[in-house]
Amino acid sequence: MINRRNFLGLGLGALAVSMAPTTLSAVNFRETKPKAFTATKVDVAIKELFGTSTTVEGGSLELKAPDIAENGAVIPVTVTAKSGSKVAIFQDANPEATVAVFTVPEGGIIDYSIRIKMAKTGKVTAVVEDGGKLYSSSKDVKVTIGGCGG
Repeated sequence: MINRRNFLGLGLGALAVSMAPTTLSAVNFRETKPKAFTATKVDVAIKELFGTSTTVEGGSLELKAPDIAENGAVIPVTVTAKSGSKVAIFQDANPEATVAVFTVPEGGIIDYSIRIKMAKTGKVTAVVEDGGKLYSSSKDVKVTIGGCGG
């Protein structure tokens, strides 16, 4: 015999499982676009990842990063945009320019915050692909303590 609490618990559990997304997928860009992750220059990495390095500054894209990072090992970077299908973050202070790439599901909210490493002072660039166009925003970040072993 099932009591009321067990019945409600099972019912809520079944409801939660039925509402879970079933179409989540991830693309391993290190496998599908390996040259984008070995490129040492930002424009080359953008071209390898998106097929072109031609970008339009701004749009709805906003990049937040500190002007001065006291520790290059943990630099907070936030990328927001009203819409887009792919988001990528690049930097020019380390041997590999590509930091991260995100595929945005249809109707997804672009509000990503990550922490990156930079060995020295450099420029952080975010690129959002939206409607076949590439929008970019860049920010110079001064690193006072090295993030890669220093």
